[in-house]
Amino acid sequence: MTTMTATAKAGGTRTWAFPRRVECIPETRHRVEALLREWQRPAETVDTATLLVTELVTNAVEHTDDSDVSVQCQLSAEVVTVSVTDTGSGTSTGTDTDTDTDGVPVPAQPDDLAESGRGLFLVAALATDWGTRLTAGSREVWARLAH
Repeated sequence: MTTMTATAKAGGTRTWAFPRRVECIPETRHRVEALLREWQRPAETVDTATLLVTELVTNAVEHTDDSDVSVQCQLSAEVVTVSVTDTGSGTSTGTDTDTDTDGVPVPAQPDDLAESGRGLFLVAALATDWGTRLTAGSREVWARLAH
């Protein structure tokens, strides 16, 4: 059983913190999906946001050495933003993401037959906008969906 803590904030924001383990990825996906349905978002938005958060959480779990990861889902002015924050240093293997010299994740360029490595390409293709925020102790990768 995984342990996940949730916090809610006014203004349509929910945040979950969980241990950086592969077993937490499906639970995070289900929580985001349930929240967006509760917020009565269109099915296409729910499906796309769920895919985006799955890709971002998978990258955080696979490519950092942090012990915990947090996921935030926010609704404002008909825009859904999902973000994933870790405080570990990047340990990218280049399979799903590479990092630039500042530790910012960038889409990798897998060869045509690679079975993985397209997560951030999916994020860039499906999100209205996406990016990374670096602070003194963390890295947040976010993706926005607008109607």
